[in-house]
Amino acid sequence: MPNPSKTSVWNRTFVCMFLAQTCQSFAQQTVNILIARYATDTLGVSAIVMGNIVGLYFGVALAMRPVAGPLITKLNKRNLLIFVYFTGGIVNLGYALFNTTEAFIAFRVIQGVQYSFMGSLTMNIAVDSLPKDKMTSGIAMYGLGGILMQTIGPNFGLWLRDLGSSIRSGAEGVLLGYKIAFFFASAMLAVAVIPLFLIKYDEKRAELVNTDKWYKTIISKHAIPMALVVLFANAANSGYRSFLDPFANEVGIPNIGLFSTTTAIVMLCTRPMSGRIMDRVGVKKVLPPGMAILALALVIISRSTTLPMVLVGAALSALGSGIVLPGLQSMCVQTETASRRAVATNTLYAGIDTGNWIGPIWGGIVVSSTNYSTAILAGIAPLLIALAIFLFFIKGFTNRLKTIAALEKGKENQEPQ
Repeated sequence: MPNPSKTSVWNRTFVCMFLAQTCQSFAQQTVNILIARYATDTLGVSAIVMGNIVGLYFGVALAMRPVAGPLITKLNKRNLLIFVYFTGGIVNLGYALFNTTEAFIAFRVIQGVQYSFMGSLTMNIAVDSLPKDKMTSGIAMYGLGGILMQTIGPNFGLWLRDLGSSIRSGAEGVLLGYKIAFFFASAMLAVAVIPLFLIKYDEKRAELVNTDKWYKTIISKHAIPMALVVLFANAANSGYRSFLDPFANEVGIPNIGLFSTTTAIVMLCTRPMSGRIMDRVGVKKVLPPGMAILALALVIISRSTTLPMVLVGAALSALGSGIVLPGLQSMCVQTETASRRAVATNTLYAGIDTGNWIGPIWGGIVVSSTNYSTAILAGIAPLLIALAIFLFFIKGFTNRLKTIAALEKGKENQEPQ
């Protein structure tokens, strides 16, 4: 993507990516809250199998990273992303049309292949359009579309599911509700493709970053430490979010869709500010308090028995996640030079994939012997591991930033005046 000539975050490429990702997030948020109960209530699988199905496509995405990384680096990123979104629409059509465990697993695998490209592609295109001095705040702003969809998507997904029961009675009505939700997600992904056609891809600049041998574009050794922190932080985050609906059903909390609404509102209010603060004072000073807030949120959520109490946990989880996740993403991307950001983002999403995969599996194991409340509380374990890794590697990260600054300064000095 062409470098922005102005210092504004809101350039053409960034705006197009923001709109596309907002539509994609709407589709994702609409169906994600339904997957766990769809697997148990409609497909009739066990809790452990359910946990594996929920996290399956993240595992497939991780396995596909050695293929996705080189392709993202070598191919036209805009056209590849259009194809990826199109594939996501086909997957949701498959969920709607074929309602068996075998078919669901097959489409979940295809979605995993699709997801192995999507996250890294969208992040790389968006980051490549950002001014260097607004990297963290730009990443925080980029996520606002997805956050906004958290206020709408989960509640809308639950409404679509219940709509089926109002049209037809019994099991047929429940299945119809899930079908309607999957059809809607497919349609939103089709809409998401439209702004991607407005992005101008710079082929000449792309040639400059395609000089590495293919095996060097799979993973960045410099980004691995922060990707590990992302892995365990995401395991804690994805684990409890996957079980919100069955947890609420277990303890008798009504209107659990308001959880996502609360988190989204808090993030919309605090995330732009937290991004600017991290740009000014440094991510490393802000992340540990953010992790502590997230841990407190897990304790409150797991012990909640009323809607107001769980919404307090939702607000704290939004504040903690709004600090931790964009901060870690920014740190991971900054460990590489501009020409190798695609490799850094591929490494970043390998960590995200793994965390999203093992989070539901870890929670499913806990659920099988205890309950959903304990499974949510168990998310503190990977969060503590994430904090320990962060504190251990933070000095190396600081030294890496100094090395990159020296490399970039050397390149500037070599350019003809």
